[in-house]
Amino acid sequence: MKEKREIDEIILLQYVEGGLKEEERREVEEWISHSKENRLLAEDYFHLSFAVSSLKTMMRASPEKALQNINKRILKRNVHQLYPRLQQIAAILFLPLLVLSGYLLFHPEEKPHAFYLETRMTPGMIGSTILPDGTKVWLNSTSCLKYPTVFSEGIREVELDGEAYFQVTPDSIRPFIVHTEKSSVTVLGTEFNIDAYSYNNFITATLVDGSVVFDYKNISDRKKSIRMEPGEQIIYDKQTSLTRKNDTYVPKDIAWKDGQIILKETPLSEIMWILTKRFNVEFKIKDPALYQQSFTGIFTNQQLERVLEHFKISSGIRYHIDYLTDEKNEVTKNIVTLY
Repeated sequence: MKEKREIDEIILLQYVEGGLKEEERREVEEWISHSKENRLLAEDYFHLSFAVSSLKTMMRASPEKALQNINKRILKRNVHQLYPRLQQIAAILFLPLLVLSGYLLFHPEEKPHAFYLETRMTPGMIGSTILPDGTKVWLNSTSCLKYPTVFSEGIREVELDGEAYFQVTPDSIRPFIVHTEKSSVTVLGTEFNIDAYSYNNFITATLVDGSVVFDYKNISDRKKSIRMEPGEQIIYDKQTSLTRKNDTYVPKDIAWKDGQIILKETPLSEIMWILTKRFNVEFKIKDPALYQQSFTGIFTNQQLERVLEHFKISSGIRYHIDYLTDEKNEVTKNIVTLY
């Protein structure tokens, strides 16, 4: 992969927007994993891409809030970090900001109207965003978060399909509620992780700090609530409507947001789900006895093959990777067979 000073900014923007072919995407990911500096640069482009798309939408209905959010994004980065890319950023943001400034000049009294935005992660992509109240959210691969441009005076509500880590801004007056397909989590200000992909038959919530209430419907379709304490995890079975609460190793559950995979005597079935989200793969098991194995280890910005090689060396598990392609012969998913 090219060194940082030679990387094509257009390719990097296409990567964060999910517009690259499989081979190009892998090359960019190898470059990102090469150094912390490369990863930070990729994060800059992700935030830039999202800021621009959000601005273009928000300025149609909530120009004041749009300007506030852009200012927050600019202040989040040190000037010396952004200076080498200042010309690119200025060129992209100049026109929409100019239009926005003109709108505010001729409509100074107009109040903002809330409407909904969606933040989506492409397969294999991890990103973060900041909500109107300052809450920071990390989104895992193929996740989608829907939220208003302006929260109401009495409540803060968002909708999640996928996995997200929330660092909620404290507000004793307005509860913060995350709605999923068959559950919700209510907080005032805390940090927690929730795994709630709509195509799965389970929802998992892990509390890192503070206190949350997990709401769900039982087998009689009645609303039930469970209060969680830090270090606890709730697993809700959407098919049986049953829940179980247990202590968990929190670093393992939230490692994904930092590009890590942390295993601590983790069973193979759970590992496969972690890798499925991280690398957009599908697993096939030839020998059911493999499910009895568990693993411990830490992987930081590693490719799928490196992780599978670790399993092979430590336990003798062998693997084979096939590639699922579309009509254009582009790889859409990896199929991993374990035997």
